[in-house]
Amino acid sequence: MTKVPVSWRRLVHAALVIVVQAAAILAPVAARAAPDARAPETSAFTDNGDSVAVVIGNRSYKQTVPVDYAHNDAEAMRAYLVQRLGYRDANVFVLKDATLNEFNQVFGTERNPQSGRLWRSVREGRSNVFVYYSGHGVPDLASRQPFLLPEDGNPNQGESGYALETLYRNLDLVKRKIGSERQLVVMVDACFTGETGRKGESLLAVSAPGFAPARPKAESGIVRLVATSGATPANWDEANRLGLLTSRFLMGVSGLADAGDWPGGGDGRITWAELKGYLKREVEEAARRASGREQVPEVDDAPIVLQASLPVNAVARGVAAVRDEAAWRRAEGAGTREAVEAYIGTCGEVCAYRSQAMDRLLAGRQRDAAAIDQENWARFGAARQYQAYLDSCTETCAYRGLAQGYLGGSDPSGDPRVKTCDALAAGTDDPDRPQAVPGVKYGRIEAASAIEACRGASAAYPSLRRLAYQLGRAYDRVDRSKEAFAAYDRAAKAGSTAAMNNLATLYENGQGVKRSQSEALRLYRQAGEAGNVVALANAARMLEYGNGVPKNEAEAVALYKRAAEGGDVPSISKLVPHYATGAHGFPRDLRQGFDLFRKAADKGDPVAMATMATLIDNGFARYFPGVSAADMVLRALKRGELGAASVSATDTAAQKLKPETIRTVQRAIKQADYYPGALDGRFNPVFVRALDQYAKANEAE
Repeated sequence: MTKVPVSWRRLVHAALVIVVQAAAILAPVAARAAPDARAPETSAFTDNGDSVAVVIGNRSYKQTVPVDYAHNDAEAMRAYLVQRLGYRDANVFVLKDATLNEFNQVFGTERNPQSGRLWRSVREGRSNVFVYYSGHGVPDLASRQPFLLPEDGNPNQGESGYALETLYRNLDLVKRKIGSERQLVVMVDACFTGETGRKGESLLAVSAPGFAPARPKAESGIVRLVATSGATPANWDEANRLGLLTSRFLMGVSGLADAGDWPGGGDGRITWAELKGYLKREVEEAARRASGREQVPEVDDAPIVLQASLPVNAVARGVAAVRDEAAWRRAEGAGTREAVEAYIGTCGEVCAYRSQAMDRLLAGRQRDAAAIDQENWARFGAARQYQAYLDSCTETCAYRGLAQGYLGGSDPSGDPRVKTCDALAAGTDDPDRPQAVPGVKYGRIEAASAIEACRGASAAYPSLRRLAYQLGRAYDRVDRSKEAFAAYDRAAKAGSTAAMNNLATLYENGQGVKRSQSEALRLYRQAGEAGNVVALANAARMLEYGNGVPKNEAEAVALYKRAAEGGDVPSISKLVPHYATGAHGFPRDLRQGFDLFRKAADKGDPVAMATMATLIDNGFARYFPGVSAADMVLRALKRGELGAASVSATDTAAQKLKPETIRTVQRAIKQADYYPGALDGRFNPVFVRALDQYAKANEAE
């Protein structure tokens, strides 16, 4: 697959986490002591017998889309509090899908802050406090104030939420009660822009992408960790099924944030500065890999030290994977047989590099095979017995191409290795793909089999650039970025425009190579000028947003226009607003803009399909004769999870689908056995989940 612009790549998490934390294992650090003169830890930070926690996970909502992993977040943090920090289970108040009334009961109201259960439960000088919330955060566009959204809240009515400013103000009273010797930390793992992170989906009736809400002031003594410093969505960690900041926080306190020559290889004590550096680095890199979006957390400085602990179950496998990679890098760095054997002998359930380690140990046997191949060529080649040489070949066959050339050439497409590589990893939009090969979507590549097949095929036919590109896709699929970079680089130097585009993406995101935005833009331009419309759109995106290069909106529009003319669907959607405003020389003609939506829908864009459906239901049906809104919705759902997100987003848009259209779709999905609910003409939670399941099961190739 040629990589699409990063803003289209993955559905993203919009969860909020607020942590008011004081651990039994938290200790102030007045100054960094010498390694052999460690500052003593105060006993107040080693006793959590009277500490209190509030853990809220809001997954389901009555008036908007769910936050898929919010309950997982809450359970993981409860486990950390009880199992690692020593909180008593009875002192951890867990709320799931909390209503506004429950917020008021636990934190207090704006008028009566001391009525909250939390304030009443803490004990002066003896309680540390940990408050955790995972769910939606929304802005009030008029006041610019951020709110936590209760289960019964309306994202378009700020007064139905719990103001973050009220929370901070009430927590300041809690901090005063517990005293200066106890800790209070606030951690926010979400955005307040009104976006859910899903493409085309907003919590608000009026979309406000890029909106940055005002920051409420944290009172004295409150230490904050905020998931994102800009007007961008927070992300999910799909692998651990948690919010990204929550996941990295739990992994960091498990020892990965402990500074040393390798993760967890320090002194067993994690200073707040170490945790801050780890969270900023890991969250930023993980967000860029997952969604292509920037997410840089904000973390206040604090005189806090944590003791590294065993990981809770929710992140245990993720921590093991990081340590496994570190162990392999050490073995690679040592470069000795003993080091590689030690890696194989000590890696546990997670042992991702076992096959590479075995390959290295067996390299001697491969060298023997190469020597035998050399002898066979010297014998058969000198006698011009080229077919005999080919018959003697095993996996090592260095002179295959030369022998086939002497025999009059060979059609690589007949080689089983080439056939297998094409079947497992050919790009659907690679112009080098043979017409008879259907291609494989990036997300459906079986990486292990594809790497094995394409590695052999590419070595046998180094001049066939599509094989190197396909090998790069297979490596890319499992985040083996250095190997992917090397394969893409070979294919790009041979003229593969698809490889140039993917190589540029690696440069842009700093994956497998040092990050270079200028080199990314150069490669995007080179591939675009050679006919790759996705690369044109990627270059336009960098210029539109000034992503590491000077911002140039006029040039971006020109590139989007060329990409759209070449058939790039996302670029078509980018041009529509200019027909509404008449900007950049576009005619101010609504019909021409609507025609672009139709063209985008005809090319398979689910956002355009969902937009057409809402236009048809809101008085513009005359522009789309012979097309019904329900038909467009069902067509969008055939485009998979992006289609489902586009359809769900219509419920929070300014122009909504009619209830009869929704009932028609509900009836169709019900007949397909995906929706068990009522035909009520609403985007109820059961229907929203059914849309996702139906779209994934019925995605059209």
